[in-house]
Amino acid sequence: MTVRKKENKLDNIKKILVPLEFTEFSQGVFNCAVQMAMSNDAKIIVLSIINSRDIQSVESIVSMGYDVDAEHYVKKIKNDRKRQLNKMADEAEIDKDKVKIIFKTGKPVDEILKAIEKEVPDLVVMGTRGRGSLENSIMGSVAGKVFKKSPVNVLSHRNKTVQKSLITKLNL
Repeated sequence: MTVRKKENKLDNIKKILVPLEFTEFSQGVFNCAVQMAMSNDAKIIVLSIINSRDIQSVESIVSMGYDVDAEHYVKKIKNDRKRQLNKMADEAEIDKDKVKIIFKTGKPVDEILKAIEKEVPDLVVMGTRGRGSLENSIMGSVAGKVFKKSPVNVLSHRNKTVQKSLITKLNL
């Protein structure tokens, strides 16, 4: 009699999707993904979403006669985030050939779920908080929706500041 070992999805991680907003929390999230990638010889796909709401704001400013435009705004963000990712990869000491960045414009939840469908990662690593305020301090609204709707495993990362804030908020 042959006993087949049931495959555990976390035992065979080869591709990790990491949605990043490039905030002060991003290095910790990226480092967490790097740790998982290095222990599984996996590749990392960093997903950078430029929120369509932000582009609409820039276009609104342009319509008022100010000398800015959405195209240059998006180009600047992409260049800044590429630079930040290179710095984060250097700090995390990961081979940059194992990391690729994808830029999308749209609503963050929708773009993350589309990327999951297209890239078919084995794991998503994301922070629980991005740019939002404390109103969603247990789980950021984007992270919460991705956790509910993702067809693949999602690992949340919380840095020490977020941990302390949650402990205080929960009175633990």
